[in-house]
Amino acid sequence: MAKKPAPKKAPAKKTAAKPAPKQAAPSKNPPAKKPAPVKKPTPKPTPTKKPAPKPAAKSAPASKPDPAPVPVKKPEPAPVFKPVFETPGPDSVSIPTPPPTLKVTITKGSAPAGTPLTVSTQASAGAAANGNTHPANILALVSSGGWPVTDLSKDNFTLMEYFEVPGQQAPFSNNITSFRNVGTGAYLIQVKPINSATWRSGHHLAQIIVSSDDDRQGQGAVKIIIR
Repeated sequence: MAKKPAPKKAPAKKTAAKPAPKQAAPSKNPPAKKPAPVKKPTPKPTPTKKPAPKPAAKSAPASKPDPAPVPVKKPEPAPVFKPVFETPGPDSVSIPTPPPTLKVTITKGSAPAGTPLTVSTQASAGAAANGNTHPANILALVSSGGWPVTDLSKDNFTLMEYFEVPGQQAPFSNNITSFRNVGTGAYLIQVKPINSATWRSGHHLAQIIVSSDDDRQGQGAVKIIIR
């Protein structure tokens, strides 16, 4: 048999070469160089102080168990020794016995017997005035040794007026019209001229004498001013 002719291969297509890209024309001014980066100095680490080592805490000693309670014995009472009195020998020194204490008699005024009375007086005209017969006032304070005397009566007081005032017809001597014991050593006394005579203006001076039942005495002066 006759051989078939082999098919012819198609010629390879030639690829058109692409034109090379045009390079940009070099510029006259050279490009500016970028500044080199400045390296920052790395900070040095500050040295840290190491804390001082704390002293090791002492370990507490192990607690010992409490000992068993010891029974407490009650103290025995001390023996009482009775003093033995021996008769002093001939060579012993005798101690002199103190003298007996003296008993002091105390009166009702709480002062020793025989202590004098102290009399303080003050006077005021009161309602008494020139030409009338109203009583004048006298305050008497009686004490003995600083203690008030509270057991006196009207009969224990004596009153005597001296230096007559011109125009005065009669004195007020011993003419106590009112008497009162306050109970604190103070005595309130009222006087006026005797024989119903009237007062006259002036300074009326008198002496007041106090005698107690146990023979103690005291006195003072009185001045009554009548206007």
